[in-house]
Amino acid sequence: MKRFNKFISAATVGLAIVASPVVSATKSAVLAVSATVDDTCIIAAAPGLGFGTVDGATVTNETVAGEITVSCTTAKTGLTLTMGGSVNKDGTQRRMYNGVSGYLPYNIHTDSGHTTEVGIDEQFGDAFNVLAGAPQSFSVYGQVPAGSYVQGVYADTITVTLTY
Repeated sequence: MKRFNKFISAATVGLAIVASPVVSATKSAVLAVSATVDDTCIIAAAPGLGFGTVDGATVTNETVAGEITVSCTTAKTGLTLTMGGSVNKDGTQRRMYNGVSGYLPYNIHTDSGHTTEVGIDEQFGDAFNVLAGAPQSFSVYGQVPAGSYVQGVYADTITVTLTY
Protein backbone atom coordinates (compact mmCIF):
# COMPACT_ATOMS: atom_id res chain seq x y z
CA MET A 1 0.00 0.00 0.00
CA LYS A 2 2.89 2.20 0.69
CA ARG A 3 4.01 1.73 -2.79
CA PHE A 4 0.58 2.62 -4.11
CA ASN A 5 0.55 5.84 -2.01
CA LYS A 6 3.91 6.85 -3.42
CA PHE A 7 2.60 6.27 -6.92
CA ILE A 8 -0.52 8.33 -6.21
CA SER A 9 1.59 11.06 -4.62
CA ALA A 10 3.95 11.14 -7.58
CA ALA A 11 1.05 11.21 -10.04
CA THR A 12 -0.61 14.01 -8.11
CA VAL A 13 2.59 16.09 -8.17
CA GLY A 14 2.94 15.42 -11.89
CA LEU A 15 -0.62 16.51 -12.50
CA ALA A 16 -0.08 19.60 -10.42
CA ILE A 17 2.90 20.54 -12.52
CA VAL A 18 1.11 19.88 -15.80
CA ALA A 19 -2.06 21.62 -14.71
CA SER A 20 -0.33 24.79 -13.49
CA PRO A 21 -1.53 27.80 -15.50
CA VAL A 22 1.05 29.56 -17.70
CA VAL A 23 1.60 33.11 -16.51
CA SER A 24 2.25 35.72 -19.22
CA ALA A 25 3.58 39.22 -18.72
CA THR A 26 2.79 42.48 -20.46
CA LYS A 27 5.03 45.49 -20.50
CA SER A 28 4.29 48.93 -21.96
CA ALA A 29 6.43 51.81 -23.17
CA VAL A 30 5.65 55.30 -24.38
CA LEU A 31 6.54 56.15 -27.98
CA ALA A 32 7.16 59.87 -28.34
CA VAL A 33 5.92 61.44 -31.58
CA SER A 34 6.85 64.96 -32.62
CA ALA A 35 7.22 67.22 -35.65
CA THR A 36 8.15 70.78 -36.44
CA VAL A 37 6.31 72.76 -39.09
CA ASP A 38 8.51 75.53 -40.44
CA ASP A 39 7.19 79.02 -40.94
CA THR A 40 7.39 78.97 -44.71
CA CYS A 41 5.57 79.61 -47.95
CA ILE A 42 5.46 77.67 -51.21
CA ILE A 43 4.80 78.87 -54.72
CA ALA A 44 3.52 76.82 -57.63
CA ALA A 45 3.19 77.87 -61.24
CA ALA A 46 1.10 75.12 -62.76
CA PRO A 47 -0.13 74.78 -65.31
CA GLY A 48 2.46 76.75 -67.22
CA LEU A 49 1.68 78.89 -70.23
CA GLY A 50 1.13 76.38 -73.04
CA PHE A 51 0.32 78.25 -76.25
CA GLY A 52 -0.25 75.05 -78.22
CA THR A 53 0.06 75.38 -81.98
CA VAL A 54 0.74 78.95 -83.13
CA ASP A 55 0.14 79.92 -86.76
CA GLY A 56 3.56 80.75 -88.28
CA ALA A 57 2.07 83.74 -90.09
CA THR A 58 -0.34 84.87 -87.42
CA VAL A 59 -2.14 88.13 -87.98
CA THR A 60 -3.56 88.26 -84.47
CA ASN A 61 -2.05 87.87 -81.02
CA GLU A 62 -2.03 84.34 -79.58
CA THR A 63 -3.07 84.31 -75.92
CA VAL A 64 -3.17 81.80 -73.08
CA ALA A 65 -3.90 81.83 -69.34
CA GLY A 66 -2.04 80.18 -66.47
CA GLU A 67 -2.00 80.37 -62.69
CA ILE A 68 0.43 81.04 -59.85
CA THR A 69 -0.53 79.80 -56.37
CA VAL A 70 1.00 80.83 -53.03
CA SER A 71 0.39 79.04 -49.73
CA CYS A 72 1.98 79.74 -46.32
CA THR A 73 2.00 77.90 -42.98
CA THR A 74 1.23 81.13 -41.08
CA ALA A 75 -0.66 84.28 -42.07
CA LYS A 76 1.55 86.75 -43.92
CA THR A 77 1.11 90.32 -45.13
CA GLY A 78 2.88 92.33 -47.79
CA LEU A 79 3.98 89.44 -49.99
CA THR A 80 5.13 90.15 -53.55
CA LEU A 81 5.72 88.14 -56.71
CA THR A 82 8.40 89.12 -59.21
CA MET A 83 8.61 87.78 -62.76
CA GLY A 84 12.18 87.26 -63.88
CA GLY A 85 13.44 87.40 -67.39
CA SER A 86 13.43 84.35 -69.54
CA VAL A 87 16.32 82.05 -70.32
CA ASN A 88 16.15 83.33 -73.92
CA LYS A 89 15.37 87.00 -73.31
CA ASP A 90 16.70 89.69 -75.61
CA GLY A 91 16.93 92.97 -73.70
CA THR A 92 13.42 93.55 -72.41
CA GLN A 93 11.73 90.92 -74.62
CA ARG A 94 10.99 87.43 -73.31
CA ARG A 95 11.43 84.79 -76.01
CA MET A 96 10.96 81.08 -76.50
CA TYR A 97 13.65 79.22 -78.44
CA ASN A 98 13.20 76.29 -80.83
CA GLY A 99 16.63 74.79 -80.19
CA VAL A 100 17.94 75.59 -83.67
CA SER A 101 17.72 79.20 -84.76
CA GLY A 102 14.20 80.49 -84.21
CA TYR A 103 12.84 82.67 -81.43
CA LEU A 104 9.20 83.31 -80.59
CA PRO A 105 8.58 86.50 -78.56
CA TYR A 106 5.97 86.59 -75.83
CA ASN A 107 4.74 88.89 -73.08
CA ILE A 108 3.31 88.31 -69.60
CA HIS A 109 0.25 90.22 -68.35
CA THR A 110 -1.70 90.45 -65.10
CA ASP A 111 -5.05 90.87 -66.86
CA SER A 112 -7.02 88.96 -69.48
CA GLY A 113 -7.29 92.10 -71.63
CA HIS A 114 -3.49 92.09 -71.92
CA THR A 115 -3.21 95.76 -71.00
CA THR A 116 -0.92 95.47 -67.96
CA GLU A 117 2.37 93.87 -69.02
CA VAL A 118 4.83 92.58 -66.43
CA GLY A 119 8.34 93.47 -67.53
CA ILE A 120 11.48 91.52 -66.78
CA ASP A 121 12.29 91.50 -63.05
CA GLU A 122 9.17 93.53 -62.30
CA GLN A 123 6.63 92.94 -59.56
CA PHE A 124 3.59 90.94 -60.65
CA GLY A 125 0.56 92.87 -59.43
CA ASP A 126 0.21 94.47 -56.01
CA ALA A 127 1.50 93.27 -52.64
CA PHE A 128 -0.92 90.76 -51.10
CA ASN A 129 -1.73 88.87 -47.90
CA VAL A 130 -2.31 85.17 -47.26
CA LEU A 131 -4.02 83.32 -44.45
CA ALA A 132 -2.41 80.27 -42.87
CA GLY A 133 -2.98 77.23 -45.06
CA ALA A 134 -5.31 79.11 -47.44
CA PRO A 135 -3.83 79.14 -50.96
CA GLN A 136 -3.93 82.46 -52.81
CA SER A 137 -4.14 82.13 -56.61
CA PHE A 138 -3.24 84.62 -59.30
CA SER A 139 -4.09 84.41 -62.97
CA VAL A 140 -1.25 85.07 -65.37
CA TYR A 141 -1.76 85.74 -69.08
CA GLY A 142 0.69 85.13 -71.90
CA GLN A 143 0.60 86.66 -75.35
CA VAL A 144 2.57 85.94 -78.52
CA PRO A 145 2.41 89.05 -80.73
CA ALA A 146 1.19 88.76 -84.31
CA GLY A 147 4.05 88.10 -86.72
CA SER A 148 5.86 85.58 -88.91
CA TYR A 149 7.70 82.82 -87.10
CA VAL A 150 9.95 79.92 -88.07
CA GLN A 151 8.46 76.42 -87.73
CA GLY A 152 9.59 74.53 -84.63
CA VAL A 153 8.81 73.51 -81.07
CA TYR A 154 9.55 76.44 -78.77
CA ALA A 155 10.13 76.54 -75.04
CA ASP A 156 11.35 78.86 -72.31
CA THR A 157 11.35 79.22 -68.54
CA ILE A 158 10.80 82.18 -66.24
CA THR A 159 11.73 82.35 -62.58
CA VAL A 160 8.86 83.59 -60.43
CA THR A 161 10.11 84.84 -57.03
CA LEU A 162 7.98 85.12 -53.90
CA THR A 163 9.19 87.65 -51.32
CA TYR A 164 7.76 87.56 -47.79
